[in-house]
Amino acid sequence: MPEGARANRRVWHVRSGEALSTIAARFRVSVDQLIEWNDLENPDRIREGQRLVVAPEAPERLPVVPCDGPRYRFRRGDTLSRVAQRFGTEVRTLLRLNENLRADRIHVGESICFEERGERLQIDYMVREGDTIAHIARRHRVSVRDLHRWNQGLRRRGLREGRPVRIYSTIPESTSESVGACHHGRLENPEPLPEHPGYLIRDAGRAFGTLETVLWIQDAFDAVRARHRSPPRLRVHDISDRDGGRLRDHRSHQSGRDVDLSLYRTDACRDGVCPFRRLTAETIDAERTWTLFEHWLREGRVEKIFLDYSLLRPLYEEAERRGATEAQLEAWFQYPRGRGNPHGIMRHFRHHRDHAHVRFVCPDTDPHCR
Repeated sequence: MPEGARANRRVWHVRSGEALSTIAARFRVSVDQLIEWNDLENPDRIREGQRLVVAPEAPERLPVVPCDGPRYRFRRGDTLSRVAQRFGTEVRTLLRLNENLRADRIHVGESICFEERGERLQIDYMVREGDTIAHIARRHRVSVRDLHRWNQGLRRRGLREGRPVRIYSTIPESTSESVGACHHGRLENPEPLPEHPGYLIRDAGRAFGTLETVLWIQDAFDAVRARHRSPPRLRVHDISDRDGGRLRDHRSHQSGRDVDLSLYRTDACRDGVCPFRRLTAETIDAERTWTLFEHWLREGRVEKIFLDYSLLRPLYEEAERRGATEAQLEAWFQYPRGRGNPHGIMRHFRHHRDHAHVRFVCPDTDPHCR
């Protein structure tokens, strides 16, 4: 029998042969509510005797605190949970900031105070062929759990091509587009690469890319800073100009997917910035450099990484040391098959002993990218 743990809270002990759907029907709740209340990672596997919350405890009365932040007026169709999602906060926080606010009764035109964290956009993302829930979550900087919370029934029916998935994110839908090839193309609705503690931009007028390129560069430098204490900054020399097309000193860099970066070094990086200067297998900081490249490789973000062949060996050995499989090493590295071998994402290119040329994959939203 269900047992009362606290006021208004009920717990059920799973019986032999029961499924989440039958328990949901018994207590007149949804399967998604049971998943959320019990933080179930695998809802298809529940075991006999497992305790499940089938009715949440009543919300506690939270102390009201003064709010000096911005205000929002409810519109037709709003719910408190949707407003909380839009502004990246929680219902309990809105209740704490607004003394007379009730979760079950809001009124059009009513004004509430919220903490300024940046409004989340409501996006109805149309599922494309090959999409996964994890991929959609990573692209929009949200969690898989949030996607399930915002889309009731998603766990049961899964993704369906051409059907919308509701998302609340500070990352907008990409309007940028890489058109054509890297050596014969253009860039539409470009995104400027913003400043970041992990790199120094040489020329902001030559640092435009697709939204995806910009996000992926920042993500990888975040990964380096998370793993390594106080890493020096790298120099970002060129991506594309504002409209793409021919860029002085380059044959490629025309469609917002190429970036030239200096490399981490074991010798001094003056003023905390690693310069464009010739490296050897002994002076490249393989540990930090591999953290940068590995992030892109494991996420499937890069089409090619061009380096001098002499710099591939220390990176190969670092990847091997960190547990890369034989299949991954073969797919990722041209080394040790020789600089003329046509295989491997990371490969030799002349005049690249002082920097790396990274070419990102075509964004899946850009049908004319080649």
